[in-house]
Amino acid sequence: TALKEAHFVAAPLLTAAALSLAGVVAGADDQFLLPGPTLILLVITAMTLIYSMQLSYNARYYFYTFADLEDWFKGVGDGSAPKSYVRAQHKLAQRMWRTRNAKAVAFYNLGTLLLGLGVTASLAPPDCGKQTLCRWIAAGIVLTGSIADAIWILRMKPPAGADEIP
Repeated sequence: TALKEAHFVAAPLLTAAALSLAGVVAGADDQFLLPGPTLILLVITAMTLIYSMQLSYNARYYFYTFADLEDWFKGVGDGSAPKSYVRAQHKLAQRMWRTRNAKAVAFYNLGTLLLGLGVTASLAPPDCGKQTLCRWIAAGIVLTGSIADAIWILRMKPPAGADEIP
């Protein structure tokens, strides 16, 4: 699913990008307008994305179908768990998955937004730079994309039933 790809493919790659850029900023602080705040922003970005991966991993523990749960109960004891009990357990698991996954999505979205801001900050040229105009233009492009990302995040609503487990 898209959530799995975002949290287990994209998030690790974005985390690597944030940490790589943080390493560049840390090693060449005279090449950046605000190296200290930029470095801190990039590290917070990486930690936010890592946390989104952890939350998503934890949420997946509760991601299973009613049929899966019925099969699991058949393998335990005499397999005679009342259907109402199995259904209640499934509803509880759905609730756990929904709430934990929503937190993972929120941290992923925050991480992508912070990454855009970190890249913007790293592109802002120092006072003695030779590529001042190009770096400001590049920073403006990334900042514009980050603002669009923020608007998207604020307006985004999942379709009805998108968080339901079959």
